[in-house]
Amino acid sequence: MIDSLRRSLWTMVLGVPISIMISGTGQVMAEPLSAKVQWKDPSSVRLEVDFPGNGYHASWQLFRCECGDLLIRSELNVPGEVVHGDILLVENRAVLMKGHEESSADQISFDAPALMMQLALRLLERAEPVGPSAIEKHREVDVVDDVNYISLDSGEAAGGFPAPWSVKGSITPITDSQRQFDFTFTFNTGGAAGTKEQEGQMRLVGVAEYAASVFPLDANLLLSDWDLSWRDKNDVASLVVDQEVTLAELRRLLKAQ
Repeated sequence: MIDSLRRSLWTMVLGVPISIMISGTGQVMAEPLSAKVQWKDPSSVRLEVDFPGNGYHASWQLFRCECGDLLIRSELNVPGEVVHGDILLVENRAVLMKGHEESSADQISFDAPALMMQLALRLLERAEPVGPSAIEKHREVDVVDDVNYISLDSGEAAGGFPAPWSVKGSITPITDSQRQFDFTFTFNTGGAAGTKEQEGQMRLVGVAEYAASVFPLDANLLLSDWDLSWRDKNDVASLVVDQEVTLAELRRLLKAQ
């Protein structure tokens, strides 16, 4: 079974659009990757995911600031509807949203792209355990695992994919610091009690940037146009922070609380 991941993601696969696209920003350096760089350490990712059945697709762009903040730009496609929106996670506490229609706010989340990004990076780790520096030319991927569980955790939502699972596809170096991947991931959906287990499949296509990148939001950005919420509804900072601040001011306020 797919645990809470199945509940948070599979529900969206069956009823809410979820695909992933996560793209890079301006590249700051273009040096050969160190062998110390790991798949889990991209500065930005462009990811698209095609889910099984009914044309559900998601595109996510994820940008990681050196300060620790995360920006996710989403485009979720379901037959007859396209939902856009940005989510900014500041100090892993404040959640700011912008660009979505009020009626579709519940379809734009931090957890879904975070979990799917983790899945892509876990598959890259299994395809080439050494890391991105080991991919110097186009590499075909064909991995079958009958034993190991893929565990995923965004901090608020968790779950995973039990064995057996498999991944086929390729990894290609685009530049010294960029690695493109195109994976078909086949997994066991884990049927409910008394039902037969079924096989699911999704395609994950993306580009991971491992050079330092320019974060697309300026520190002086005024946050009045963003909707503010909190990962912890009881966060003490919620009592002193409003949206009439800049991003830099919000960061300072959170560090002080």
